[in-house]
Parts: sequence; structure tokens; C-alpha cells
Amino acid sequence: MAITTTTLLPPQVQQSFDRQLLSVPTPNLIHMIPATKKTMPKNGGNTLRMSRYNLLETAPVPLGNTGITPPSSNLTRVDLDVQMQFYGQFVILNEQVTLQVLDPVLTEANIRLGVSMRMTEDQLVREMLAGTAAVINATGGVNGKIVAVVKSFLIGLEALASKVVGNKAQASLGCAA
Repeated sequence: MAITTTTLLPPQVQQSFDRQLLSVPTPNLIHMIPATKKTMPKNGGNTLRMSRYNLLETAPVPLGNTGITPPSSNLTRVDLDVQMQFYGQFVILNEQVTLQVLDPVLTEANIRLGVSMRMTEDQLVREMLAGTAAVINATGGVNGKIVAVVKSFLIGLEALASKVVGNKAQASLGCAA
């Protein structure tokens, strides 16, 4: 007499379908945190002019009691023109997909497009920040003293951190005690 085992059953019988989709891991998208968002006015073109004034020099000399007016300082204004650029992508779905597939395909496509938009935005900001960052030569330095300064700074930070933890200070601004 032949015994029917699970190896003889078709795959459709051996599996069941979970209608809830697994979550998709996404990055934290941290590069937009320090950014200042600007909006363009409707029908305002594609270039935004932003301005700022430079810092004034410090005045470390006291005036004293002579009554002499200190020298005046000049304000300097810097204009920065920013041109708007457009980025995007899309997903093509056949109407048969939305009629036949058990998943909420349109909803998932919308979510994936939204995450892609935020990741693109974060990548563009990261590249802009990396392009404007100052270079620090810490592999021996130009004069050979930079590494020693960085090491002493790190030792000072470790001492400060241990003192803060020893005094049971509260953690803030993302610092762990």
C-alpha cells in the first residue's frame, strides 16, 4: 500500500500566503536636519536670491575714558543665487496587476516612490554638504602637529565624559551617558 507523504503534495498545498507584507528597511535620512528649507513663490521663476551680511571684526581693545570714537566698521553683504532643479521617477503598472495581485500594489508603489524621493533628497543634500566641507589633514598634518592636537583633544573629551558620567549628569542632544 502506497503512503502519501508531504513530499508528494503540490507546492500550493504546502504553503500559505500571508497578506501582510514585510517592512522595507529605510535609512534615517539625517542630512536634511540642519538644512533650512526655502520655498519659491508661485510664478517666481527658477532662481532664488538669498543674502546675508558677513561678520564684523571683533573689538578686543577697551574704549577707556579718552572719549575718542572708535573706528567705524563696514557691513558687507553677500548674495547667493540658487537655481531650482527637478528630479523624479515613476512606476508603470498594468491594470491587470491591480486586478489580479493580492497585494495593495498601488499603495506600495506610492510608498516606495515617497521613500525614493526622500532618499534622493537626502543624497543630494549629503553631496552638497560634502562638497562645501573644509578639508582637515589629520594624517600627520602639514606641520606634523595636527595629530598630537587631535589626540590631546580626544583625551580631554574622554576625561570630560567620565566626569559627567561620574556626576550622574543627564544626557541631552543625543549624547549617551
